[in-house]
Amino acid sequence: MSDNEQLKMLAERIDSHIHLAGKKVLEIGCGNGDLLKLIAESYDIAHITGVDSSLSGWWGIGESVGANWSVCDGNAERLCFDDNSFDAVISYAAFEHIENVKLALSEIKRVMKPYGRFYTEFSPIWTSIVGHHFVAKDETLFNPSHLKLIPPWGHLYMNELQMHDHLHEQTEEDALIDEILYFIYHSSIINRLGRNDFLDIIVNCGMIIKMYQETIAFNRLAILGMEKASELTADILKKIVSAGYDATDIGVLSMMVLLEKYESI
Repeated sequence: MSDNEQLKMLAERIDSHIHLAGKKVLEIGCGNGDLLKLIAESYDIAHITGVDSSLSGWWGIGESVGANWSVCDGNAERLCFDDNSFDAVISYAAFEHIENVKLALSEIKRVMKPYGRFYTEFSPIWTSIVGHHFVAKDETLFNPSHLKLIPPWGHLYMNELQMHDHLHEQTEEDALIDEILYFIYHSSIINRLGRNDFLDIIVNCGMIIKMYQETIAFNRLAILGMEKASELTADILKKIVSAGYDATDIGVLSMMVLLEKYESI
């Protein structure tokens, strides 16, 4: 399936929950703006604004404006919009990167009008099999060979030295090893929140949960739709639990959430 086809399917899912026509919409973590431009062209919205804190950094683009859309620098934790500004807020593949998710949801609630809806999908969650989220600096998508280098849930139960030794047994590419180690143990691009962390924040965010859905994966390549056989063994499970993680969290790869702001809350 092409990237454009996947975007169209995502937009359809969003519209099924938000009913976009005629609405003023905010997208959190809009990236290069492809999704919001598709929505602007296809769903007869009033206007859609996208904000992203990494426009010039990760995405290498600047602010831009179209007939019924705009893309601008912005931080989900400090939205520069007035109270009750938007009919709806959407977000895709962003909440695993936001440092203070509780504050971001508070800001989303603030800028949404009463009875406005917030819809988000995000993955991989830190406690999932590929929660390390490693994508090489010269790539934009998960690389199957890189995913195979990092042990299933290894980022949860291995320290940096243990991971270093394991990777050296798998590859002689020292630059790649250094990049993986930095990304997993030092990078600020992922928030390292587990499934239970997200669930607690969502339940207590002051908005009504209209829909909540989890996607499950026990294979590193499942995120690419390539393999499904479970890689969880009794030994790996013991190591994960010994590292302090909840066994009920480790299968949850992603979340789909629909929240609604009530006037009295």
